[in-house]
Amino acid sequence: MKLIIQIPCYNEAETLEIALNDLPKQIDGIDEIEYLIINDGSSDDTERVAIDWGVNYICI
Repeated sequence: MKLIIQIPCYNEAETLEIALNDLPKQIDGIDEIEYLIINDGSSDDTERVAIDWGVNYICI
């Protein structure tokens, strides 16, 4: 089973990495965990932070 964790963001460049680092990398019974950032028109580097961290999907 795959789990996709969705995180809505608006100008979260300073805190996004902190939040992502605290998310689970493995959960019993889940074969794969992916991360989706929903960027709600951020004007800062939220998208770059997500890409640098290795987020699987970014919706703009």
